[in-house]
Amino acid sequence: MAVNEAEILQQLESTGIGVGQYSETQAVSLYQKLMLNLGNDIQESFREQIEKDTKSDNGALKGSVKALPSKTGFDIFADFYYKFIDDGVSGVGQFQGAMKSIRPVVSNGLYQFKNLGVPESMAQSIREWSGASIEQSYAIAVNIKRYGIKPKNITDAVITDEVLERIALDLATVTGLVIEVSFDKAFDL
Repeated sequence: MAVNEAEILQQLESTGIGVGQYSETQAVSLYQKLMLNLGNDIQESFREQIEKDTKSDNGALKGSVKALPSKTGFDIFADFYYKFIDDGVSGVGQFQGAMKSIRPVVSNGLYQFKNLGVPESMAQSIREWSGASIEQSYAIAVNIKRYGIKPKNITDAVITDEVLERIALDLATVTGLVIEVSFDKAFDL
């Protein structure tokens, strides 16, 4: 993902930037290309991490991750439930007289289930995801709400300090070139 400054300079030179036949548009285009490449690389990293950390075979969450261009770069989007998988959801837990717990209840999720009631939309989502009958989907949903969803910390695994440093370096390199071209054009150098 890191940008090689020599390659950038060669590309600029081959397009006329820096040799007296440059344009601000060409420099901005290079910035937009960098943003597109960064967005695509990060999108792929998210998809790989989701595949590694989740047990779903249908890939709906993985396929929902998209890097979309914006005025200042790109935004990463995913299905609404990504935040629950990423940050975790604390379970409701056991009630007196209930069966013995088969595993620990998640208690460190950023979000929390309030009760064991299952909305129809949750059961339908589970049905689509798992292929189970609607009755089984309600049972799966109650189980999820009872025990919670353990945080996967996908965002933290993808957007590391190392990745942020590489992005900053790449942006500094390209932005410096864009500023230099704009400066040269402003003063007719």
